[in-house]
Amino acid sequence: MGDAAGESDESPETRLRIARPFYLGRCEVTNAQYALFDPTHDSGVISVTNKDQNDRGIPVNGPSQPVVRVSWREAMEICAWLSRQTGGKFTLPTESQWEWACRAGSAGPLSFGSLDADFGRQANLADATLKGFARGDSPPWHPKDARFHDGSLVTANVGSYHPNPWGLCDVHGNAAEWTRSSYRPYPYDSADGREEPGLSEPKTVRGGSWYDRPRRARSAYRLHYPTWEGVYNVGFRVAMEVGDYRFSEK
Repeated sequence: MGDAAGESDESPETRLRIARPFYLGRCEVTNAQYALFDPTHDSGVISVTNKDQNDRGIPVNGPSQPVVRVSWREAMEICAWLSRQTGGKFTLPTESQWEWACRAGSAGPLSFGSLDADFGRQANLADATLKGFARGDSPPWHPKDARFHDGSLVTANVGSYHPNPWGLCDVHGNAAEWTRSSYRPYPYDSADGREEPGLSEPKTVRGGSWYDRPRRARSAYRLHYPTWEGVYNVGFRVAMEVGDYRFSEK
């Protein structure tokens, strides 16, 4: 885990053993899926500069877009609900599980290549389309890598981009993702309590989003937010450890 050439909170690099196999959602949880748990939730819209005040903004609440503006507490609550519905033990992935799955055996900054790789078909990141936020005479100030074009201004329907080598979609970009782990310094220690689901510490967010350039979507990049905060570009995917669920043979 980590990146010696990355941000200060990504060092020192840590070699970690994940003790048990686990399943991880192929895609981020969608608005339609989340509505089965909470039909009142609205992921809302993304505002733009110089917009017509009769227009709320750009919707991110389509049924197949990833759910956002969900707090860590709410994400954990739907995992508990899903466990009750299925008899399995669902939760958020730990930070170590998330990074291992994101890397998919790669050692580079992104599972599909370098920070200069054309991500147009690989990930929904801050690209040339972000010019669309600058309406009218507003300056196009939003940070972006304008060399590339991924076709999406905000979140895209999940699974719209090529998966990583292990079949996981949108681990880089689209919506950033909550993990179960508390945001603590490295070296990462899975036995120090950071993977326990306490409410008092900020939780780590991984993967970057449509609003982030490649450096902020690296496999090792870390953000953090309080457990109560719902963030405009943060969603989640669920994890399930092998052996906690018995599939029906019907």
